[in-house]
Parts: sequence; structure tokens; C-alpha cells
Amino acid sequence: CTHPMFGPQSGQHGWSGLPFVFERVRCVDAPSCEEFLAWWTEQGCRMVDMTCELHDECAAGSQFVTHFTGRVLSKLQLRTTPINTKGFESLLQLVENTCKDSFDLFYALYKFNPNSGNQLKSIEEAMEQLAKELKDGTSTSSSSS
Repeated sequence: CTHPMFGPQSGQHGWSGLPFVFERVRCVDAPSCEEFLAWWTEQGCRMVDMTCELHDECAAGSQFVTHFTGRVLSKLQLRTTPINTKGFESLLQLVENTCKDSFDLFYALYKFNPNSGNQLKSIEEAMEQLAKELKDGTSTSSSSS
């Protein structure tokens, strides 16, 4: 099993240092498998030997959350302002990066990762909790000062 953790947007200037996840399962021809992995290493990828289950868990918590956040922010139709902060610039860049990828890719991140449904539920619960905290003027976070 393999998954380059980059696409046309994040890999457009080269693959050096970008993660390439793999697990040696169902390898009928071990030398060919090693040759295949060596090719990706030669391209500069950061090779990550990881079980498929751990990949799905990590991807739901990072890749799916990133794409979901970018898509949500795009629904707000955010625009640059004369007083953009660095944080806001990062959000605009996130929208640009994630929304250049197809909806089919985004949907696949949800549909084919068994952990994405739970991640979506957690996002919904967190948004509800945070909205309640704002409306009540109270915080349940330990870092509220």
C-alpha cells in the first residue's frame, strides 16, 4: 500500500521532503517493491513506513481536517483586506490550496477513510461547543484567561 501525501498543489515545486506513506503488504515480488520505493526515495520524498490503519487515523486528523476547513472557509467567501494579519493570510492560502483540488478528491477523503466520519462528528461538536461558549461568555477550555 502506498500514498504520496501530496498532490498537484503541494508538490508543484518538487517532492523533496514531502511524505510518502507505504506499508509492505501483499508484496508478491519483493525486489520490485523495493525498487519502486527506492525510486520515490530518489525523488526526495520522506519515506514513512506506516500501517494502513495508522495512515487512515493520521490522514483523518490532518488531511481531511485541512480540506474540510478550507472548504468551510471558502463558503464564507473571504476576501483579502488592507489590514490582513499573517493568520488571515494563512487562511486565504488554505482556501486557495484546498479548493484547487477537486470536490471528488475531498469526497474521497471522507468516503474512503473509515476515520473521517468520526472526525467530522468531532468538528461539528467542537463548533457547537465553541458557539455556545461565545453566546454564554464562558469557556470550558483550561487556557481561558
